[in-house]
Amino acid sequence: MLDERRVLVDIAARLLKHVDEGTTGSAPDPWRLDNRVYTDPELLARERATLFRQNPLLVCFSADLPEPGSFFTFDDLGVPVLLTRDRDRKVNAFLNACAHRGSRLKSGCGKTDALSCPYHAWRFDLQGRLVRIAQESTFGPVDKSQYHLVRLPVEEKYGMIYVGVDPELKFTIDAHLGALAQYFELWNLGEMQLVGEHRFDTKNNWKLTVDTFFEGYHFSVVHKDSVGDYAFGNISAYDRFGPHQRLAYPNKSLLTLKDSAREQWTTAVFDHFQLIHYLYPNVSLLVSPTAVEFFQFYPGATVGECISRYRCYWRSDPSRSDQGRDPQVHFKWVVQVVENEDYAISQTIQQTLNTGLRPFNTFGRNEPALIGIHEALAGGARVESSRIR
Repeated sequence: MLDERRVLVDIAARLLKHVDEGTTGSAPDPWRLDNRVYTDPELLARERATLFRQNPLLVCFSADLPEPGSFFTFDDLGVPVLLTRDRDRKVNAFLNACAHRGSRLKSGCGKTDALSCPYHAWRFDLQGRLVRIAQESTFGPVDKSQYHLVRLPVEEKYGMIYVGVDPELKFTIDAHLGALAQYFELWNLGEMQLVGEHRFDTKNNWKLTVDTFFEGYHFSVVHKDSVGDYAFGNISAYDRFGPHQRLAYPNKSLLTLKDSAREQWTTAVFDHFQLIHYLYPNVSLLVSPTAVEFFQFYPGATVGECISRYRCYWRSDPSRSDQGRDPQVHFKWVVQVVENEDYAISQTIQQTLNTGLRPFNTFGRNEPALIGIHEALAGGARVESSRIR
């Protein structure tokens, strides 16, 4: 296991060096992106079939299935999924459909002893096995073993729950995250508490929504009275882990570290920055000492629409504030900042892109994560390149 202090101290030292020198994590050169990646419906269809069907997806955390009998549902990809934690505390994933006539079994999340169909009362256990057919004597004899729920691949590790919506998909969290996986051992994400959740429906391509999270170049402009009040703009420490990206965004309080030698720094240096992870293909996961901000990005009904789901979790004692905000105030503040600042701009960008009058956007050297993200998405969707040279 990694040495947590060493990891955090190294990141803090890199950030302090950037602040002192007026630099930031960078790519070798600026990068032009073909704007059709945000407007082409054929590309969107390919993304649905490849990026979202052929990769495991982070859908929730252990805290969302806290005890035996807990269940959790979602269907943002057109495949209704039901998660359960059975009596052996194992997480199971199923197609959220009764094996009799296909009725949805559960909605939302909660706790249950078994899965009873609301249509004809067929009953399944938490491992998806058919255990009772209502009024079976009139229904007629069937082999119950042929009517278990459709299983989907699922794994729980590091407090994270990944699911594949293709029953044939084979994966492990460690293989998917690669070298990034070892860092999630440090964050103890299995012990979090849910603060709140919010859904955003925006008029912009889903990748344009992703873009808003992975550069700090805009902080001092768009967020000058919110995030920019306590965080540096246009400064980050950047690391790439295969298709996944990580940025460390420094708080202005980082400068207090100058008052002590690096040898004296402890894990408390984490109070002076946040780590935001792009988890391929559709997740933004920000980890701070206090909170975790979990955003999932899904294509909407058309190429110019997006569904974003935000869930805020508290990593520490709920009495501990974040930038002076208690958990509920913090959650509502994030919703407001994202909706009124980030997403307000991304929707105006989509309006411009829809005209087709400008062929490309440009990512600067100081926006390396965006370059890495779009390289990974183009490769995953099996397109030659989204780059214009």
